[in-house]
Amino acid sequence: MHRSGAGCLSLLLAFATLFLPDLGAAAGLAVTVSPSQARQGDILVVRVAVPEAGETLRGTFAGRSLLFVPGADGAYRALVGIDVRQLPGIYPVTLHWRTRGAEVTHALPVPVRDGAFPLQQLTLPPRMVDPDPADLPRIREEQEHLEALFAHADGTPLFSGPFVVPIDPAFPPSGTFGRRRLLNGQLRSPHTGEDFPAPAGTPVLAANRGLVAYTGEMYFAGKSVVLDHGLGLYTLYTHLDTIAVEPGELVARGQFLGRVGTSGRVTGAHLHWGARLGPTRVDPMALLRLGDMASQP
Repeated sequence: MHRSGAGCLSLLLAFATLFLPDLGAAAGLAVTVSPSQARQGDILVVRVAVPEAGETLRGTFAGRSLLFVPGADGAYRALVGIDVRQLPGIYPVTLHWRTRGAEVTHALPVPVRDGAFPLQQLTLPPRMVDPDPADLPRIREEQEHLEALFAHADGTPLFSGPFVVPIDPAFPPSGTFGRRRLLNGQLRSPHTGEDFPAPAGTPVLAANRGLVAYTGEMYFAGKSVVLDHGLGLYTLYTHLDTIAVEPGELVARGQFLGRVGTSGRVTGAHLHWGARLGPTRVDPMALLRLGDMASQP
């Protein structure tokens, strides 16, 4: 009998859960992952309540370390990013908890489903799809600068309260995150942000409190602002016309960052809103779904 991919994944999860020893529960750990199932590009919150204070807690997901911070309720929380190109499957959140000289390891399986992202076809000036060789050093330098920036994770959360859409709700998102892109007939990497078509000059606002980590103009992204929200979480605002903040400035949620424009590789005026959690490229709209969980990570 033929089973669908989703059905097989659910069956595997059931077996994994059935045979996984719950050592954490035996040691008094209470672990939850929200949401319990994810798709490519999602952001998860791992909450761990420990029976005693002063113990050491470490964790990993898909080979990446988790950064736990204590919440107002005494529990520890960490944000987990599922990259847009993470292969579907079951991945454990693995916890290592040291108490009274002994270390307990606890693994909780998390299924990651295919994002089922559609194919987007675009026609652009040839130079924007296949850059001139003279532009390649600049493009490489910009990419390396951003990757080095995203590798930094401050252990103190700067954001406060739920994240908000960074533009007037009159300009809804176009649902472009994750779309596979066919540029001038060539299949390229998936789109790693959400686009908000809006007239040039429309105000762009900070999605949450954060530190301005970068401002400048890049080859593909045009005039851009990057905010560091702490815990390795960054949001990006690109293709701007003007920039109203400076690096090192601490901005509040909803603060004016600049205006929508047509800089960089674009087919029309819009805001590209992106998000990174460490090295993972995540859906910025997933930040909105965190709700109040984001206020006490």
